[in-house]
Amino acid sequence: MEKYSEAEWEHLRKRFFSSILNDTEIAKLGQNVGISWPFKGSDETPAKYIDFTFEELRDVPGLVGKQKRIHLLMDILRETLAFDDPFSDMVDTVESESEVDDTFERILAKLQIPTNFPAKFVHFTQDTNDLLESEDLQTLVEVIHFGQRLAQNVVVGGDLKSFLNGLAHKDEVGIAKHIPYRRGERGVHLAEAIGLIAIELSEPIQLELLSQSGVQLTDEEEAIRAKASKLTIDGSIKRAIEKVSDVCQWFTSESSDLEQIFSTGGSPERFFINMNQPKLERIAVALARIKFGALEQRKGFFGKIFGR
Repeated sequence: MEKYSEAEWEHLRKRFFSSILNDTEIAKLGQNVGISWPFKGSDETPAKYIDFTFEELRDVPGLVGKQKRIHLLMDILRETLAFDDPFSDMVDTVESESEVDDTFERILAKLQIPTNFPAKFVHFTQDTNDLLESEDLQTLVEVIHFGQRLAQNVVVGGDLKSFLNGLAHKDEVGIAKHIPYRRGERGVHLAEAIGLIAIELSEPIQLELLSQSGVQLTDEEEAIRAKASKLTIDGSIKRAIEKVSDVCQWFTSESSDLEQIFSTGGSPERFFINMNQPKLERIAVALARIKFGALEQRKGFFGKIFGR
């Protein structure tokens, strides 16, 4: 008697068509649930198999004559949906439609990420930002719930999918690309928030800030830096500082600490050292100096930049 039926495979196919894990390597999914998959590679994803019917699976290269591998594939998909996929309905009991899936809330709590973290501080592409703004989403958990609802009806793509996938797997690197999460320590922090603002600056603006911070640029970097006009630099840095001021209103305690560092002649570099990205740290320090530095520091810094 076969372990799985055609109906069960169809159920798995249906779930993975709308799952954020559809493009994740099966070997990684298997590792997460304690099951080994014999094939590796970026093309070895659920998406490779779910287009086939139960009968057609028997003719897929690598599965021909390997009924146990088909069962193994279904084991991995089933266990993934049951334990890792926040959108899974593969449970033994039928949940009420009004019952809220708190999977992500539990993940956020474990990572010490506040559910009310402002949605405007979550970093996505402009297209995704426009979509979220059109929904008038105010908090991180609202963004997540919107992504969950969206995934139940359409295949979520792009950076929103990447963020949800990162959260579902507690992938600290993936999470830190979108919110100021401190890897290895948990929680969100001002240094990382300013770092994300720095990352979004164009390369010429980043190089301009590095140059005026005393970093020696290469000839190639100088050529890239020169591509930005004074007007572009002015506008980009002004918008970046507005964002820095905005996040400082959320991270009030850390903001006070950073301001005190500048006012007492301390070392702001130490404030950003947990980012563990030297170049990005220097850019973040430059932005913080414009925001918090002593008046003569700010005037000198702006004078160097805008007096080119």
